[in-house]
Amino acid sequence: MNLDDLRYFMAVAETGLLHRAAAQVGVSQPALTKAIRRLEAELNVPLFDRSPKGMLLTRFGIEFQRHAASLRIAYEDTLNQLGEMSAGELAKVRLGATPAVEPLVSRAFLSLVRSRPALRLDLTVQLSDTLIRALLDGEIDLAVGPLPAELPEAVQAVPLLMESTSVVCRADHPLCSAGASVSADTLGRYPWILPGQGVSARQQIDAYFSRHRVEGPRVQVQSNYSSPVGVFFLVANTDMLGICSTQHRPVAEQLGLKTLAVNQANWSRQIAILTRRSGSLSPLTQAFMTQIVEEATPRA
Repeated sequence: MNLDDLRYFMAVAETGLLHRAAAQVGVSQPALTKAIRRLEAELNVPLFDRSPKGMLLTRFGIEFQRHAASLRIAYEDTLNQLGEMSAGELAKVRLGATPAVEPLVSRAFLSLVRSRPALRLDLTVQLSDTLIRALLDGEIDLAVGPLPAELPEAVQAVPLLMESTSVVCRADHPLCSAGASVSADTLGRYPWILPGQGVSARQQIDAYFSRHRVEGPRVQVQSNYSSPVGVFFLVANTDMLGICSTQHRPVAEQLGLKTLAVNQANWSRQIAILTRRSGSLSPLTQAFMTQIVEEATPRA
């Protein structure tokens, strides 16, 4: 049994359609069919019922699916640790981060690579819900981002820091001349560039308007903020309002953005490192995790 066959099986099981699974994993449909047949021959049981409507898991397939993800994770963990043992410091850390904390991860990399010059970082920048799925599927070993309201049982968290979210605008925006704190009613008069409603920072903004019984925010551009420079460039050249995390504040200031004082607003969230409860981390991944904690610790 090889890792690719497990990955192909998971794709077919999740999509139920060969052509969708083939597009997802980047192989041909005949290659997927051969992989499934190899697994069925090795296990000596049928994993799928084939029908015009697609591929339906048999009772054997359902049971195999429950264990396939953990098998793949354990296999990749073993390969990573053996690779680090055989290659010394030449090893790869698979890590995911939300856009808001990517600068923190970058600082940790720069600090660690001085003592581990052969360190390779496989960095995935996505929103938190996507990162948790990638962590559970074994595609990454660490996820750094906001602590979700409900943490999956298979995931554990190491708290890092409390991050605040601010409203930013261009330096000559009409709101900058107000002087005092800006009200929800005033904020509702301007367009915004915000992430989707599944993101915790957006949920805090929505709740703020709802709490003050004001219609808004009026979202003109929806962005996942994966490129803060691009987002802040739009804010700097329009009347749009945007949000800025603690980690991205230096970038916003370089582009001349100003932080607005918002009346009765306290938008903060816990940032944490998320790992799987099962399996083990390679020594280098553990070292990277320790370095992130150190970078997040306030300097005396």
